[in-house]
Amino acid sequence: MAAAKKKMIKLKDPATQFAEVTSEGSFSLAGEQEKELPKNPSQELLKRIEAGFIIEVE
Repeated sequence: MAAAKKKMIKLKDPATQFAEVTSEGSFSLAGEQEKELPKNPSQELLKRIEAGFIIEVE
């Protein structure tokens, strides 16, 4: 059985950055960096995705 493909995200504008620290750990994005969407994304991260500041890598 093939493993599910992980959702990768990046900043829409690489001149910006995003960082947060939660009880589950820290998460940051900067420049052209691409990262896997955390297993349990915070509400703030989800809001940034919904607003279009952070986008899915195609």
